[in-house]
Amino acid sequence: MSALVEELRKERERFVAFAFAAAEIFFEIDAGGTILFEGGAVEKIGAGQASGSHVGSTIYDIIEEDDRDVFSALKLHLEHKGRLGPIPIRFKGHGGQNFALRLFGLHMPGENSRTFLALRSAPLGGGVGEQSIDQETGLLTKDGFLDLAATTMAENSAGNNLYMTAVEVDGLEEAQKKFGPKFAKNLLGRMAAQLKTISVDGQMAGQIGDKHFAFLHRSQSDGKYIGESLKNVDDNVELKTAVSTMSADNEMTEDQILRTLSYVLSKFCEDSASVDFDQLTAAYDGMAGEVKERVTSMRSMIESGSFKMAFQPVVSLKTGDIHHNEVLSRFDGKMDQKTPRDVIGFAEDVGMIEEFDIALCNKAIDYVRKMKKLGESLTLAVNLSGRTLESGRFIDEFVSLLSGAKDISRHLLLELTETKAIKNMEKAEAILSDLKSIGYRVCLDDFGTGASGYHYLRTFNVDLVKIDGAYVRDMNTPGYKPTFLLSIVRLCRDLGIKTIGEHVETRFQADFLKSLGVDYGQGFHYGKPEFSPKLNK
Repeated sequence: MSALVEELRKERERFVAFAFAAAEIFFEIDAGGTILFEGGAVEKIGAGQASGSHVGSTIYDIIEEDDRDVFSALKLHLEHKGRLGPIPIRFKGHGGQNFALRLFGLHMPGENSRTFLALRSAPLGGGVGEQSIDQETGLLTKDGFLDLAATTMAENSAGNNLYMTAVEVDGLEEAQKKFGPKFAKNLLGRMAAQLKTISVDGQMAGQIGDKHFAFLHRSQSDGKYIGESLKNVDDNVELKTAVSTMSADNEMTEDQILRTLSYVLSKFCEDSASVDFDQLTAAYDGMAGEVKERVTSMRSMIESGSFKMAFQPVVSLKTGDIHHNEVLSRFDGKMDQKTPRDVIGFAEDVGMIEEFDIALCNKAIDYVRKMKKLGESLTLAVNLSGRTLESGRFIDEFVSLLSGAKDISRHLLLELTETKAIKNMEKAEAILSDLKSIGYRVCLDDFGTGASGYHYLRTFNVDLVKIDGAYVRDMNTPGYKPTFLLSIVRLCRDLGIKTIGEHVETRFQADFLKSLGVDYGQGFHYGKPEFSPKLNK
């Protein structure tokens, strides 16, 4: 009778465990990883099982070899956390296939401690591209981590707590010297597995420096816990760790919390030598108040539209006529007297540039319509960050705004900046093509600063290219040869794209650009930014 009661108790616990996640596949394993019970579509995974059942074999037999460290870390963390997931893990399939599944783990301690695993085939969100992941460790790159962190709060509504922990690990270089690069690679892989499995969605962990790592998590104690856990990754090496867990006060919204965390860590990554790691938390606390105030001021300015527009003319080098005016933003003292470049840079760093782009476009559209009513034909160019084209939250609002302004579409140029932020080129190209189909024109800013510019030129169907001002400034150097500048002009001419030379300050520069075939010029030679646009007489 007692055996029956025990079996009924186990069945009840299995049912409870199964119910905690609507699993397609379900396993119960013991402390050693042996499968005690299975359910669901288990026939999909685990090639080579003669009986068709996995009971009696170990869970490691059906996990892809490269992901076994991740699962080992999951088991270890489950003893501390009790419940974890979703964690992306690849399982073996038939015919050499493998399946990337989301794994949820539930650990029940006791004399016969057991772990329940629920697997789902639904893909993880987050927009993690291959270019954002280090292929050796599986961790996000520094830029990948910061970019993904900047969007996580907006897309993840699971709770209000969010912490970012930076981890400093000493001893990695010594381990490589003593045991060789292969050992060091495996060691780093096991460390990465520990960081990933305890992070949000099992993927919010990155390597931000040679010995610095960071991860997002939802329990404050995870930072200290992972610091201790990493010390014991391998008995053959002595690793020393220091952790700095950052969180924001409860008065901040979730959105502001992550913006602040991402901004502070980004600044640390830029110059880690300027901030003692042990003082990173204190530095964060000091910066958090300032960032909070600046975010609040920025949002108030965006919502009220209290910023101003200045206009700088772009002139035809052949005729001297004004082709259009570029809109440049100007801010009042509420932004602490920061330069316009500083304010825009801050908006990019804390993830508010999308909102500002929309506000600026809205103001420019209203201005063009007002001038049209006064009988003045005016064309404006507004800056559009590549981050806005990548935004899941704001892109629909942005497209809707421009779609509702078809009446002035021929009088508004979209000057694409921050193109390096664009990860999904096909999506961005489709958005720009739709806008071009209703009359908007597109200008590619700062062309020539890197090889990637040619990739954007090939991908996007642009109307104008603004040549980086460095090519114009270089004209003043002795022995200057316009080889690269000329190649840009010829390429654009062959593609039917007009060119703009910026930072034109002298007649000599203007005439030189004209002789090379550049179409338009912009700079102090033609006029400084003013609060009233220049018009053709």
